[in-house]
Amino acid sequence: MSAEFLVGLTYADRLRLAGEARHAALSRLFASELASLTSLMGPMSDGPEWPAGAAWLAARHGANACVVSDGLSDPWVERYRPETGLGLEVFVESPDSGIASDRPLSALADSWLFPMTAEVSHTLAGHPVLCEKLVAGEPLSLEFNIDHIKDGRGRVGALLSQVPASTAILPGGQVCLIAITLLTNTELAYLRGKGTGARRELLAGLADAGSGHISLLHRPSLI
Repeated sequence: MSAEFLVGLTYADRLRLAGEARHAALSRLFASELASLTSLMGPMSDGPEWPAGAAWLAARHGANACVVSDGLSDPWVERYRPETGLGLEVFVESPDSGIASDRPLSALADSWLFPMTAEVSHTLAGHPVLCEKLVAGEPLSLEFNIDHIKDGRGRVGALLSQVPASTAILPGGQVCLIAITLLTNTELAYLRGKGTGARRELLAGLADAGSGHISLLHRPSLI
């Protein structure tokens, strides 16, 4: 699709085309049907600015459950802002969702994957500079509260990183898919105050251990 074609479209059409292309790409990447979780969050009048609005999807990737942001890469309404929004979408993938595989995808709204993805999504929407770093290939770590999974201080840590060969081509350009990988308490404590080198070291360790970007509730700490 040419840039000239996009220029002639209304914002509603640009938004629709971006969503259709993103859903098709995610369905291929996860080899799964998709289900919207957005309506299950209830009305959202507060929170950070997303390009068009906060939304999430549920999917399955083989035996793993996935929750994916759906809108960080929407076009901004203003023509001078990027057509791919913040340039990324984020997801959690885990075999430990606690939701049986024969349940409908919408049941993943009751798993810890949903609040984790929502928390990370909102954080990135509120801090575009973090999105720029992730799109440039820099891994980041975040910590926050999630009632479903806590360490002794009520904090949860996650490592954010690009997944190789996982990009979506939307009408406005390429979008990165960013994995949210659950950290152990020890790993979270180790990364506090450290830089990119330590995060890359941990990413390499996860790859060597065979879990990669997959989030596991019970795995040995790499630190």
